[in-house]
Amino acid sequence: MQNNTKTIVILSIFWIVVSFVVLMTMGKTYTVIFELDNRFDYKLSVENIKGEIEILDKKEQNGKYLVKVKAKKPGKVLLNLDYGQFQAEKLLYIHKNMVITENNFLGKSTGSEIIPISFSIILLYLLLLLIKRYKIYSKENLYQYKNIAYVGIIIFLAFLTLSNSLSITHYQGLFETVNITIGSLSFVSLILFPLSFITFILVTISNINLIRKEGKSPRNLLGLFLGILICLLTLLPDYVYKLLMTSQTINIYNLSSAGPYIYNFLEALIYLIVAYLECILIATIIIAIKSTKKKVKMNKDYMIILGCQIKKDGSLTPLLKGRVDRAIAFRNWQLKETGKDLIFVPSGGKGNDEIISEAVAMKNYLLEQGIKENNILVEDKSKNTYENIKFSNKLINNKKANIAFSTTNYHVMRAGLIATEQGLNFEGIGSKTKSYFWINAFIREFIGTLYSERGKHILFFLLITIIIIIMITIQYIGNNV
Repeated sequence: MQNNTKTIVILSIFWIVVSFVVLMTMGKTYTVIFELDNRFDYKLSVENIKGEIEILDKKEQNGKYLVKVKAKKPGKVLLNLDYGQFQAEKLLYIHKNMVITENNFLGKSTGSEIIPISFSIILLYLLLLLIKRYKIYSKENLYQYKNIAYVGIIIFLAFLTLSNSLSITHYQGLFETVNITIGSLSFVSLILFPLSFITFILVTISNINLIRKEGKSPRNLLGLFLGILICLLTLLPDYVYKLLMTSQTINIYNLSSAGPYIYNFLEALIYLIVAYLECILIATIIIAIKSTKKKVKMNKDYMIILGCQIKKDGSLTPLLKGRVDRAIAFRNWQLKETGKDLIFVPSGGKGNDEIISEAVAMKNYLLEQGIKENNILVEDKSKNTYENIKFSNKLINNKKANIAFSTTNYHVMRAGLIATEQGLNFEGIGSKTKSYFWINAFIREFIGTLYSERGKHILFFLLITIIIIIMITIQYIGNNV
């Protein structure tokens, strides 16, 4: 990772130098383009405002009037094209290094397209680097929070790279690039807003069903709270704008005051948060789906079956029965394909409202399905998924064993992540379940990702925030120099 950071820094410095050299080499001349109106005769005039230019060439081409100029003295120059009762003006800024920019101190100059090109190359390199690292880590172990973080950042950077690359063909200078980049944050959040709103609706319905089935708890309301938060944050910039419009202390229309830049910063920051959260949420869904679709190698020595609530008579609920049936189906398939049998490890303790432990209930069902008792290893002390994994692995006590776990499909990623937290590289299989479990599970893992990889998220977020501050500063300079 350290080598990659050095490479990114070196690449950034290289393209900054290249951009500077290109601008210094090509930027001392500039071609001003006027749209012609064939109904009138036209006349070009030059008004020097401290600055001075030399006109190198003038010509008509495809309904346009092209004026090529060369910098002679720093300052400002106003080119006027009079035709009939109308007038077209082009303001040129001549910098101390004799680079000419149009309409803005940080406007377009000859060769200035190198700036978005350089930025796109750096973003593309970073994007490819993250994709490469994700492939490596996901191949090693799919069940890692860092995989979700990488996919989320990849989605975010892909949008940013695409937006920046599209600006190259109609590039109007660094000032305009900044506006486009800031706008791309709102583009990402707004384009994903329908997804957020649909998620909010689905989560609301899901949470209602979940509460009816599982009871009220803060965990079962996570999705609802998140959906409301994303929707409110997406709409917040409009509210802030309306609030600032009526403010007596902040003038958002005065480009020489701090007002519009405070708003631009708040808007960009809010959209950054929304876009980033949406990308991480999408990444969570992608990894969760990949977790259930992942093909498990048929070389397993043990199959841990994760427990859950049993019926009052000690029999299995449909949810738990699905987990056991899925484990049996895998064992039968492995036995058929490779001839290798495995040992089942039903895992789950006895709850206060249960007459026997979940593990014993699963063992009884396995025996009914024809599984021999010496192929069953009972773990009946655990109270949650973390303990299911930990106690079962301790019971197996074989570091060289190939171990998998069977659970419900929405729970595969969660269980895999918990196993990884314990330093275990287990594969998981999942049985089908009700859809309302899925959505809340996504939300839970999304929040878990944010917390587990909080260092990476904070670092990335701070980096983007610093870039936003720099871009807002560029906006201020462009409007006031």
